[in-house]
Amino acid sequence: MELRRFLLIVATVLVLVLIVAVWFFPSNDDFRVENPFWNGTRNISAGYPALPVESLSDLPDSPQGATLILIPYIDCSPLELRQLNNFVTRGGRLILADDYGHGNQVLEYLGLRARFSGQTLLDPLVCYRNIHFPRIIHLEPDPLTRNTESLILNHATCLVNVTRAETLALSSSFSFLDQDGSQIWEEGEPTGPLPVISHHNLGDGQVVLAADPSLFINSMERITGNDSFMQNITLTADSLYIDQSHLPPSELHQTKNLLTAIRRFLATPWGTSGLVVLALIIVLKPVWHDREKRL
Repeated sequence: MELRRFLLIVATVLVLVLIVAVWFFPSNDDFRVENPFWNGTRNISAGYPALPVESLSDLPDSPQGATLILIPYIDCSPLELRQLNNFVTRGGRLILADDYGHGNQVLEYLGLRARFSGQTLLDPLVCYRNIHFPRIIHLEPDPLTRNTESLILNHATCLVNVTRAETLALSSSFSFLDQDGSQIWEEGEPTGPLPVISHHNLGDGQVVLAADPSLFINSMERITGNDSFMQNITLTADSLYIDQSHLPPSELHQTKNLLTAIRRFLATPWGTSGLVVLALIIVLKPVWHDREKRL
């Protein structure tokens, strides 16, 4: 019996240690505002700031002057597509940043011709570190490109069905779309300049397309040029939001959400009462057991 009690105590301590570790270990999910590592977006959420949105229902009722950064790695429901359409047409600005996600679903619903190609943009000459980091040097004059000489992309794609008047940024003439995955240009593969950022009026608002969401992650946002682009987004917005509801959650993130839900429940009168009762049972059970043995 003493061994059983000892094992129960050890198991309880281990569970509590694991809960504490999960609670305090920072998220490492791509594009999450809680993530302080290279692939997170804590810098823009804390430095500008960009307010995280866990549901598109949380967007302001009057979106004039508001900007939403949406990285759609999960497809949108019909209700969410309507919410995005209302946000833009009533005066908001949607920055749709995508490479290999569900951005085209949003564009189709909004009735725009532009699309994300979904194929990798490479530049063997005008690049930052290697062929996968194209340097974007052709920028059109616009409030979003003010004081920006170049941008650095990271495993980006490009835009198609975009007119020259809609284009804000183009890759170099040495870039190409790697359609067959060979990482070298093959005959028939599209070559640069290729559009990577564009803007489109819709109703009273605007849609800005960026063919690389990595522009906003911690390791890329502070690169010279990328930082100016982010600052310009902030300067041209009365309020800035970054959507979190269309990012695939990891097991760590799901566990954190579960612990958060449990914490909120325990803060309610029913939850607090239940916790007190459970604690009393745990504390008094050995006393009851000893009393039964004496009887």
